[in-house]
Amino acid sequence: MRAFLWICFLSITFMFSTAFAGDRIVARVGNEAVTQSELSAIRAQSPDISRSEAMDHMIERRLVLAWAAKKKILITKLEIDEVVTSIRERNNMTLDQFKEALRSTGDTVESFRANIKEQLTINKALGLTLSAQAEITDGELQELYLKTYPKESVFEVSHILLSVEKEAPPEEDALVKQNAEEILNEIRNGASFESMASKYSQDGSSANEGGRLGTFRQGELFSELEELAGNLEPGEVGGPVRSAVGYHILLLVSEDLIEPPPFSEVRGNLERTLMMEKEESVRNRWLDELKKTTYIEIFPDGG
Repeated sequence: MRAFLWICFLSITFMFSTAFAGDRIVARVGNEAVTQSELSAIRAQSPDISRSEAMDHMIERRLVLAWAAKKKILITKLEIDEVVTSIRERNNMTLDQFKEALRSTGDTVESFRANIKEQLTINKALGLTLSAQAEITDGELQELYLKTYPKESVFEVSHILLSVEKEAPPEEDALVKQNAEEILNEIRNGASFESMASKYSQDGSSANEGGRLGTFRQGELFSELEELAGNLEPGEVGGPVRSAVGYHILLLVSEDLIEPPPFSEVRGNLERTLMMEKEESVRNRWLDELKKTTYIEIFPDGG
């Protein structure tokens, strides 16, 4: 639930509850209290999260705010004004309509601005931590590039299939394999692959087309056929190889290599992907460290 720490003020309804006199205390983080009304507000905004997840969120908010106070992170009036203006414009509200909408929810402009200040403080604290630790190197980008955009082979193949069930008796299997070997020898001695496919192949969909299967990327063929194709030169015939459906004689018609997009074209996407992964790791480590060094007590029944 740590993603909750990154909150954008996109709607006037996206607000935090303010603690009130007599509100039940459910946890303490250092010298700060977490109240039941705050947990209820979070769960009202995100009904799918559990109470413990909402508690984790509030504890982490308190931890980050305390860290920000120690670092003297400041939010200016102008920064808050810009967020308020953005919210009003997104909701097509005048200032009076904005105030009325807040009153209808039991809130005030002052408390709403305080919530915004708190969230901007959290965002700035996280931003400072992440920018200092989540650096990306060219080596890491190159590694992700090769992993994300590997060179791919594309095979155009034809085959002759002699069917035999996987659970066939050994003598039947051996006989079918022998027949396949004899057909392969005839092809290697000059017989036309296409004519032999039309005559002997038991793959009804390709036999009438001289055995032509089509063009396949890596991973689209039976693994046994793909391995065989990878060991053949274009125009070469190989086999017989066993698959779940029988014995295949394979003709590699052609093989092309699909080149990945240039690194320069996808660098931006790679940087964003890697930064997201690094930021998540850094953020989690940082929050875990704050938890280890701060007194935290949770009151299951209130305190």
